[in-house]
Amino acid sequence: MAQGPSEQEVLAQAQSLEKSGAFQEAAQKYQSALDHSPSSPEARLGVGRMLAKLGRCQESKDALKPLAGSPRADVEQILGACYFRMHGFDQAITHLQLARDLQPKDQEVWIDLGRAYASAGRNHEAISTLKAWLAHNPRDPDALYWIGNIYNSMSQNVLDGMIVKDPDNYLVLELEGDQFRLRQDYAKALQAYQEALKAAPDAPGMHFNVGDVYYQTMKLPEATEQLEKELKINPYHPRANFELGDIDIKQGHVEEGMAYLSRAIKLDPALTEAHRSLARGLLAQKRYEDAVRELLWVTKADPSDHTAHAMLAGAYRQMGRPREAQQEAEISQKLMHDQEIGLQNLKREEQEINDQSPAPVVSHNQ
Repeated sequence: MAQGPSEQEVLAQAQSLEKSGAFQEAAQKYQSALDHSPSSPEARLGVGRMLAKLGRCQESKDALKPLAGSPRADVEQILGACYFRMHGFDQAITHLQLARDLQPKDQEVWIDLGRAYASAGRNHEAISTLKAWLAHNPRDPDALYWIGNIYNSMSQNVLDGMIVKDPDNYLVLELEGDQFRLRQDYAKALQAYQEALKAAPDAPGMHFNVGDVYYQTMKLPEATEQLEKELKINPYHPRANFELGDIDIKQGHVEEGMAYLSRAIKLDPALTEAHRSLARGLLAQKRYEDAVRELLWVTKADPSDHTAHAMLAGAYRQMGRPREAQQEAEISQKLMHDQEIGLQNLKREEQEINDQSPAPVVSHNQ
């Protein structure tokens, strides 16, 4: 009599089905493995995980119950993610809080918990959670993305209230411009900022907002005019100094640009873009060792900055250090590839959220 497949073979089949997104069939295979070996934690976890993927949260909880006798982060995370997808945000938060406490270095748990708080209308807790993760992982793109997303929702809520009270107030127009800029709708952002500037031409930040939109859209003469006006009102604006310096560097006015950039760095030593632009100026002056020093600072502050690694590769070539140049070029290429994949994943995740979930609830009391 032929012997049936072993537990490990059934588990391998289930894992293959899970990877292909066939969650119903995978659940059945995991259940077969569990029937074969009721004490198998891998099979039981697989059953619970697939039921959760199918949105059957209570069934998933029942299936995972024997594993929850001693607290397990993976069990709590599975249940938290299930309730989140099914809009049971309070239950999701309960499970995800436990998962976070049990596995404090798990990025996905922190992100899911922050999103669950936001969806429950608890925006300040959402932002506090994500910022707590960022305190130890300052360049995490997912956490930065979701914080921006939550702030965007909150700002839109504030904007709606302000428009009702005083639609012509320059602060309303400025906040409206901020919303368009977050969406990279620069034409509408510029229109809103220009209206705000007309209403309050001497208010700090107004000329910078207009100049920054011009800078982002590469209209450099217009950007220069507005940024210079901003510095006449507030000479201590670090980003206005940086953008003017960067424009000068790009236009070949290296000495003038480096003066602005040095001032920007003095005002805000953590302004990574200013260090990178200063390195570009140093490369133009063939001061390769000084440029390398700045670029190494940039890559340490932001390891994901592929441009800085590419610039380092160029500097090392000029210095006759081909091995370091090749290493930096390879790092730059890998970072560009990883960032492209990450962006695709974020877009896919956001589309899935839009397809499956209602818009987050935003509390007017926060």
